[in-house]
Amino acid sequence: MKRATSAFSLLHRRRIFRPSFAVFFSSISNPQSQSPHNHHPIAKTSQSYPQNINNKFNFISHFLCLTQTLTQNPKDLKALAHLDSLLSHLQSFDSVTSVAAIDALCQLKKLNRAKTVLSHFKDNLKVSPYFAFSLVFDCFVKDGKLDDVEIQWGEIFGGCGVNLSDYVIYVCKWGDLEEVKRVCERVLMGCRALGRQSYLALIGALCGYGEGLVAKAVVHEMYCKGFRVDDVTYIVIFQCFCRNGDLDEADWVLRRMVKSGSHIDVCIYASFMHALCKAGKFREANKLFSKLMKRDCFRDSKIMSLKEGRRAVFQLNCAGLVPEIVAYEIYFRSLCSARKLDDAEMLLKKMMKKRAVPQVCVYGSFIKALFRVGRDEDAIKFFNIKRKKRLIPVDELAKFVIMELCQKGRIDDAIRTFNEFAMMGTLHSCVNLCNCLLGGLWSLGESMEAEEYFNRMKHGSLAPPNLHTYRLMVCGFCDHGNFTKALDVFEDMLSQNIPIERSICKTVITSLCKQRMVGEAYKYLNDMTTSGYMASYSVWKKLFQALVDNEEMLCSLQ
Repeated sequence: MKRATSAFSLLHRRRIFRPSFAVFFSSISNPQSQSPHNHHPIAKTSQSYPQNINNKFNFISHFLCLTQTLTQNPKDLKALAHLDSLLSHLQSFDSVTSVAAIDALCQLKKLNRAKTVLSHFKDNLKVSPYFAFSLVFDCFVKDGKLDDVEIQWGEIFGGCGVNLSDYVIYVCKWGDLEEVKRVCERVLMGCRALGRQSYLALIGALCGYGEGLVAKAVVHEMYCKGFRVDDVTYIVIFQCFCRNGDLDEADWVLRRMVKSGSHIDVCIYASFMHALCKAGKFREANKLFSKLMKRDCFRDSKIMSLKEGRRAVFQLNCAGLVPEIVAYEIYFRSLCSARKLDDAEMLLKKMMKKRAVPQVCVYGSFIKALFRVGRDEDAIKFFNIKRKKRLIPVDELAKFVIMELCQKGRIDDAIRTFNEFAMMGTLHSCVNLCNCLLGGLWSLGESMEAEEYFNRMKHGSLAPPNLHTYRLMVCGFCDHGNFTKALDVFEDMLSQNIPIERSICKTVITSLCKQRMVGEAYKYLNDMTTSGYMASYSVWKKLFQALVDNEEMLCSLQ
């Protein structure tokens, strides 16, 4: 994997802070000469840590320039003395300065100095223990094994607060794919300290991102460590491969499930049917449908052995296991997902001849597929026919129409349909539908209408807003240049203790930087780090990068 960019290299490669470097140090009293072997910076100088935001940027920039000088010449005693003089103001460091210093010191391999800063950072600034652990993971032991991370954490904090297993589960819950894969790489290097729940969380997160092959490697590692791989874990990986249309890997997992005595239920056949259609194996999909339709006497689907060279699903005895209407629905929805609408329509007619009434999701799959292939009017016509017959909850079916109209940019039609059915059903309480309409309004640049819609959600006439709603509003206002209202919504989130995700943080800070409101951006980054909203160092690094990306803005601070 591409190595993460360090904070000090982000600043140094722009070379925009060098003009003020000499000026800054000319104002510092000459510190006492210190030995490079003195690992604890305690010398004091008359230079105080700045409180002004612009000067804080200067302070950080000079610190990072010094580390760059020491990277090129580790024996530069004068630079090292200057570095220690800056570290002597540790008690006054805010969170941004502390994290930047920790990263830079770790790059220099000055780990004892970095540990001193980290201890102050965690104890005095009350940072989240998970964020502190991420600093050990990403800075102190950047390329080492997880066992080394655990050892370093124990040396600094005595192992209190969280442990390695807690951190892995935390990353799986809140991290993005990049973070999860970075943890996974370290897990596959071998680890003695990881618990079973951590492996399961990692497998679930990887499968959620569609990384079935990586999850399979984690399963192997888990098995080698002596942990039992249960049915749920196999099913999660199996469904991941099926969603990806990876038939060979799905077949491999199915064989393992049969061998271990797992129960093969309807969901397994439905997933494999989807995989066959996704992979374009329509003849095999029809063969599996015919197999599911057999009404022979029921026999246990487990068999002692499976032959090689033939897909395992066709060797299982599923006679009588799947109800006929369910078999139709499985095949129909799989055909719709592969956009084989002619075959799906013929199958639907067969279902109707049997006087079977499919579930709403089956009709919804057909409507969705019609929209996706550009047959909008056919989809609406199909909806109106089912609406007149009233054999199914029409307002539930209307959700599919509204969602697809939004995807097509037909927001007026979507809102008209929504208002029509909101009067007679429960559409007004569906937050996902409301968010879809809200996102559609923003996509058309209708900021006033979007704000009005958001207020209706807040005041109870529509579904109450959730995190996605607030994300749409903050990002929408920022994208359309209304930063005051974006910050109002953001502050509203903070006051209501609504979780702040990284995309919102990055949007706010990046937008403030573009408006040359660097002081506000710095303040928010600092507050997010100490308040527990910052998930990890990797998230902090990306937001810090947003602060230094605008060279013209940063030059104006000098």
